[in-house]
Amino acid sequence: MPKATVTHGDHQATIEEGQRVRIGRSSVCDVQVGSGADGGPEDLGVSRTAATVSMQDGRLWVRNDSASQPVYLVPDTGPTRVLENQDEIASLPIDRVTVQLRGRIRTHDVHVELETSPPLGDTRPIPTDGPATQYLLEFTNAERRILTALCEPLLTERGDQARPASYAQAAERLFLSRSRVENCIADLVKKYASAGVPGLEGPEAKDNLCRYAVRSGSITTADLEHIP
Repeated sequence: MPKATVTHGDHQATIEEGQRVRIGRSSVCDVQVGSGADGGPEDLGVSRTAATVSMQDGRLWVRNDSASQPVYLVPDTGPTRVLENQDEIASLPIDRVTVQLRGRIRTHDVHVELETSPPLGDTRPIPTDGPATQYLLEFTNAERRILTALCEPLLTERGDQARPASYAQAAERLFLSRSRVENCIADLVKKYASAGVPGLEGPEAKDNLCRYAVRSGSITTADLEHIP
């Protein structure tokens, strides 16, 4: 049976199927964060009951319990997901994530790790808003190299650093002109917008295409081997 550990400093809690761990500044929480109990100052920027980590159907879930503060979910690689509102909940089909509580004094990291990994087919980045069904996108070799260069930070960085590269960065990476990169992406945006891929309009079209390509598995870390 899978189980998970929730760790903050010297404090650790274990959860199994159907169980939950409460995180926050209050003494009623299973894992206290920012309470001052460790000898440091109390961080009033951390809510008394900030978040709950639970396990259901062998999968981790995180819920924002705070009426005033967001909860940040930071995977080892890939973009940070933010639970902005109270009672907003996210499923985590990955085996390790950092739950960040950003207080007034400092940022507090709570590490959550699933000790028994889910089946390989369920291992994918934290989902963001989008359609329930996502399709593999097809690219020529040249298109794949350009899109991989743009997606590289999404595949190698974590948290706030995991955002698509700029046109200029990708062009420099591949020794191409910026216009060559821009024209390639413009063609792909037009092609897949007409095919029904969401978000491919306006100034965010390039970045949304990159995120969709990574989220759907159309661009993976294996593609990094084909760029210089």
